[in-house]
This record gives sequence, C-alpha cells and structure tokens, in this order.
Amino acid sequence: MGKVKDILYDISDILTAFIIVGVAGLVIWFSIGNIMEYPSIVSAATEQNKENTNFGLAVPVGDSTTSQGAVTGSAVGNKATADPYSIYINYGESTTAIAEKFVGVGLFDSVDQFNTLLAQMNAASKIKSGNFIIPANATPEEVITKITTTSGQ
Repeated sequence: MGKVKDILYDISDILTAFIIVGVAGLVIWFSIGNIMEYPSIVSAATEQNKENTNFGLAVPVGDSTTSQGAVTGSAVGNKATADPYSIYINYGESTTAIAEKFVGVGLFDSVDQFNTLLAQMNAASKIKSGNFIIPANATPEEVITKITTTSGQ
C-alpha cells in the first residue's frame, strides 16, 4: 500500500509541475505581443516627455533661452544683461562635477578656482542639493554662499 501511495504522490507532483509550466507558457504566448511592443511604447513616451532634456545641467533661464534650454542671443558672454542660470546639483555629486557646471556657464574661470574658494570658505561639506537659480552677475563668493546656505528648489 505504501508503494502505491508513493507512486500517486510522485505522479501528482509531476502533473502539478507540468500544469505550472503549461500555464506559464500560455501566459507568455498570449502576452508576447505586448512584450515585443514595450520598446516602442517606451520610445513614444520618451518623445512625448522631452520637456526636461537639461536635467542636471547648468542652463540659463528666462527669455533668452529656447524651449529646449539652449542659450541664445544676449545670454552668451554678457553677464550684465543675461538672465539667471538654473543649476541643478544632484545629491552626493562631486565638487568637481559641480564646478564644471559653474565653469560651463562662466560663473567661475576654472574648476580649481571653484575648489580653492570652496576650501577657503570651508564649505565643501555644506553644499546642498537641488535646483539653484543663480544670477548671471553673481560673484564667486555669492555662488558658494547660495549653494551652501539655501536649499535648492
């Protein structure tokens, strides 16, 4: 009697495994169309949401930028009349990466100038993360003060 019982249990285990594999196969069979369309759905969604293409970059804000955030006209090289810059600092970002953003828009002459001033002001560990609106005519000291004393938006 014990042998018959073991055989029935073994058969039911094998039958259960085949049923599970069969159901999984059917789910994949009926979903394969959706699975194959996924890349085109992601691509279409990316095309619709192109409003934040400059995330993490330093870009001028205001009337002198296009809808894509590109610099045009008077904002280039003219700090006196240029609009402020929107600079996003990611949490945990290195001071070199942050400095490169400021150098890129002309608020600092070099990465070394940024790092030296940061060390002089003892502010390297005080940099906040977030989006900072920095006036185009801000002095280097004002920039460091802004990013270390106020939280970004």
